[in-house]
Amino acid sequence: MQRHLQASADVQRSSEEIREEFLRFFEEKDHEIVPSASLVPEGDSTLLFTNAGMNQFKDVFLGTGQRPYDRAVDTQKCLRVSGKHNDLEEVGHDTYHHTFFEMLGNWSFGDYFKAEAIRWAWELLVDRWGLEPGRLYATVHAGDDELGLDADEEAYDLWLDETPIPEEHVLYEPSKENFWMMGDTGPCGPCSEVHVDLRPEAERDRMPGRNLVNKDHPQVMEIWNLVFIQYNAQSDGSLEPLADQHVDTGMGFERIVAVLQGVSSTYDTDLFAPLLQAVADAAPRDDVHGYDDVDTDEAEERERVRIALRVIADHIRAIAFAIADGVMPGNVGRGYVIRRILRRAVRYGYQTLGFREPFLHALVEPLKQKMGGQFDELAGQQAYIEQAIRSEEQSFLKTLGTGIAFFERITPHVIDFEQKDGEVTDRLLGELQQDRRAMDLLEKAYVDADDRSEVLRDFARVARDGRLPGEVAFLLHDTYGFPIDLTQLMAREEGLDVDMERYETLMQRQKTRARAASQFDVDHGETHAWQELSQGRSSEFVGYDRLTVEDAQIRAARKVKAEDETRYEIELDRTPFYAESGGQVGDRGVLRVGGEEVAVLDTQHEGDRIAHVVDRLPDDLSARVEATVDAERRQRTKVHHTATHLLHAALRNTLGDHVQQKGSLVAPDRLRFDFSHFEGLDEEELLDLEQQVNAAIQRNIPKLENRNVPIDDALERGAMALFGEKYGDRVRVITFDPEYSVELCGGTHVDATGEIGLFRFTSEGSVASGVRRVEAVAGDAALTHVEDRLAELARARRQFHSLQGPVDEAVAQLQEERDALAEQVEQLRRAQLANQLNDFIANNATDLDGVRVVTGRIDRADMDDLQALGDQLRDKLGSGSVGVLGSEGEEGEKVYVVATVADDLIGQGVSAGDLVGTLGRRLGGGGGGRPQRAAAGGRDTEKLDAVLADAPSIVQEQMAKS
Repeated sequence: MQRHLQASADVQRSSEEIREEFLRFFEEKDHEIVPSASLVPEGDSTLLFTNAGMNQFKDVFLGTGQRPYDRAVDTQKCLRVSGKHNDLEEVGHDTYHHTFFEMLGNWSFGDYFKAEAIRWAWELLVDRWGLEPGRLYATVHAGDDELGLDADEEAYDLWLDETPIPEEHVLYEPSKENFWMMGDTGPCGPCSEVHVDLRPEAERDRMPGRNLVNKDHPQVMEIWNLVFIQYNAQSDGSLEPLADQHVDTGMGFERIVAVLQGVSSTYDTDLFAPLLQAVADAAPRDDVHGYDDVDTDEAEERERVRIALRVIADHIRAIAFAIADGVMPGNVGRGYVIRRILRRAVRYGYQTLGFREPFLHALVEPLKQKMGGQFDELAGQQAYIEQAIRSEEQSFLKTLGTGIAFFERITPHVIDFEQKDGEVTDRLLGELQQDRRAMDLLEKAYVDADDRSEVLRDFARVARDGRLPGEVAFLLHDTYGFPIDLTQLMAREEGLDVDMERYETLMQRQKTRARAASQFDVDHGETHAWQELSQGRSSEFVGYDRLTVEDAQIRAARKVKAEDETRYEIELDRTPFYAESGGQVGDRGVLRVGGEEVAVLDTQHEGDRIAHVVDRLPDDLSARVEATVDAERRQRTKVHHTATHLLHAALRNTLGDHVQQKGSLVAPDRLRFDFSHFEGLDEEELLDLEQQVNAAIQRNIPKLENRNVPIDDALERGAMALFGEKYGDRVRVITFDPEYSVELCGGTHVDATGEIGLFRFTSEGSVASGVRRVEAVAGDAALTHVEDRLAELARARRQFHSLQGPVDEAVAQLQEERDALAEQVEQLRRAQLANQLNDFIANNATDLDGVRVVTGRIDRADMDDLQALGDQLRDKLGSGSVGVLGSEGEEGEKVYVVATVADDLIGQGVSAGDLVGTLGRRLGGGGGGRPQRAAAGGRDTEKLDAVLADAPSIVQEQMAKS
């Protein structure tokens, strides 16, 4: 990219200036600057992460929501890490893919349309930012016979009328490029893209840029997409014009920064420069001084380092912003995605840059310095984000080291097996089986194997070819975070290959599982459009002050079918029903319409509508409605909501200000509260918290409610904004003592804390790394909980007819007695098993020219029992003897054999390892071990007696060979 692309080459805009200029430009055009939505899409179960600027306005386009403004401008945090949008494994290897990015956008909701969008796009790009007009190209929709659409000549003409762009720079493109759809159905429309040609003059002279638009040329690229939403796609494929026409534009922030700063890639911009330098400064390698300063003569190694720096700089942005929005690294869903991203960054730091200690968390500071001015959640949660990342890093780095130890434990066995014949293989199998640590690791790798003998057989089959088994390579990747190229490199250093075919099979299976873990439930039922039934105001909530509205009017209704259940939703002009929000469940109650009474099963937000969920519609939808909330249920819910606020304050007072809400449930019968903290709470801490909450209850603190408070004023008062909540410019503040609990909250609360009565914890545990969960009950539910525990205690006491002391001491004494009895029973069982050995010596002995062979079957003995008995039998028999014991497993699916050989017979060609190798094969399995004692297993349980009977003849064959 060349500096002369800008009209004012001497003006170098920072990324902060570019972002601010975009927002202020559209503010001048009467657009409302709105904050970025969370990376966790609110109320949209179809999305894993927010991946486009339109996500937070989806309800407006669908007609289910409204905004208090008709024009908006924003920069939206986005995360694209899967599906068609991105492939995580590509990020860093090229210079233009990202996981996290910003999307600049301007929006019109039924206000302006194509002319203004096109005119302002040109004004900003050329007149304000100084891009060369001759380098810009615009594309418009070429029409689509299948959609029944003609070419978008309106947009084509507007480009020529509203801007000085040359006509040859306006191109018609097919639907694939220039028709945008939200999904198979719903709002959609043609779009007009702006492309820029960044090639040097000589190349532009040889080939015009119009020939390279939408041809994936890295220097002829799209920078802005103007979407004109004017149709509603139907299930039959037809398009219906929308009553309102909308504008939805999206400009990749990182990409436009690269263009305006005249650099060759987004990684060369000031957005990434501080992060890249911070990683380079921290890297243990002496030859890495910066992204463009890697002191090596090997071009391949230099690029390898730059790739690692790109990966880390990109990934820390995704990780930090995701954690700030409440997504902790975990094993499922969103958490699984963030864990993959974090581990990939750590892996590159470990493998390429030499990091052996946590380093990612230290990058939060330069990230905050660069982006904290726009996204204050980075500064507000910096300590928590750093701690969360560091904890995950420490765990994974330890795992990486363990993985290397695993590799080094297994590879010598692979080398031993390479090109060995059958007899040597049997001996090596025995030696491998005696390596308990190696066998434990292999059994983790071979998850599909039925038993240990199958593990050994499959391992030997691949190892004989000088290959590291695919199961081992996959376990290194999946459990220990080793990329396959690192495993292959380490294997090559040992002169081995990797069984890639099996590895790829297991990887494909894992990807299928990962996709399943990342799926969010989507309602595939038939949801009908809202039917507007009356004019006027809509969904006014009056439930803070009253539980009944006597003269409400039905504004709209619709049918909702999910799976096999049909429900209906009713919207009223005014309602006392609280719709589920902020963790508080929706109200229930009744609607009296004319002479009918309809039960309200739930209350939910549907965009800006308050939807009363019912199982049938009243006959007269035009009649006046008396809406009455279930007062008792609301009161029990209020008790738990206020208790949640008191608990939140107690947690922060006790554990520290790092405690932030990460999720909650407020229901009539219980509360659940998730919060940021890295250690479990012990009984003493829980008791202290419980006492603090109950002390606040006893103080009977009155509720102070302030509505319609400017949000900046509320935050200055110290009000806490809770995770997952969206706040407008004016908010409601709930205070229970300004020195104790002040929160922004839209939920319902008791008038004074004394109404709660009692608070008790019911559980405490971990939700994810760095997130704890407590559950509790309050009010009547807490009293019931205490009464149940007392009744349980009374029942326990009645079990002790003459109990004098505390129940816990009596229970502890019983446990000690039980453990002692269990040990006696186990000793008796072992003695009974051992007594059978004398019977075998007396009755099951075969003499082979002075060599005594004793066999015996012992039921209900596992492999550990059998090996211990084998040692005892060997000691009893003494010299010149061979012992063979067999047992069928408790489930009747497996069979085990153990053989022992006296030391003086080993020199005569008798080996326990060889003996059980033969016995194991006859039992449908295999095994091995030392010459003195060895074990085998199999699945042909019916053959056990016959195999034991044949043992003397097998020993005789061994002696004959010798």
